[in-house]
Amino acid sequence: MPHWIAFGLLAVVLVTAAVTDCRTGKVYNALTYPAILAGLIFWSCTGYMQSGFAGLGTQFLHSLLALAAGYIPFALIFAAGGLGGGDVKLMSAVGAITAKPVCVLGTAFYALILAALFAIVLMIRKKIVRRTLSRLLGAALVLPVGVKPNLPNDSPRVPFAVAVCVGGLLAGTEHLLGVRLPWGGA
Repeated sequence: MPHWIAFGLLAVVLVTAAVTDCRTGKVYNALTYPAILAGLIFWSCTGYMQSGFAGLGTQFLHSLLALAAGYIPFALIFAAGGLGGGDVKLMSAVGAITAKPVCVLGTAFYALILAALFAIVLMIRKKIVRRTLSRLLGAALVLPVGVKPNLPNDSPRVPFAVAVCVGGLLAGTEHLLGVRLPWGGA
């Protein structure tokens, strides 16, 4: 039963983040911070109800480790300029709510694939495939010599929270609800 509750909370947070990212281009702290706190408290209470004080610490630690699994790699991507800070906190919330690092990794895997597909479709629709590829090639050529590429900031934006939403729901279905997806392994 706790996994179903966690999945419900995850779904509410992810859908809300996707909607706000599409509308405003932001994932708000007013959503992510309470979601992180709710995940930590939920798993602590669940652990306490199942196993007393020993379970409280164990489940809190699981939630905290999964939070770190969402935060650390995406904070590095943020530091490199690849994502917004709200996306980092959203992935942290995914970890805190699911308390399963494998669910965070699944969410990241699905989200990165979906975001790449969204970007390709967007480039085709906006007819900027050639321009984008030439900019990427130029950046790839100057990076080995230690020069920071001067990329213009006029490219369309892919709302990453939408990809995280779909990826998180897929990963949550697999790892929280135990549903085997058609492409899943044994």
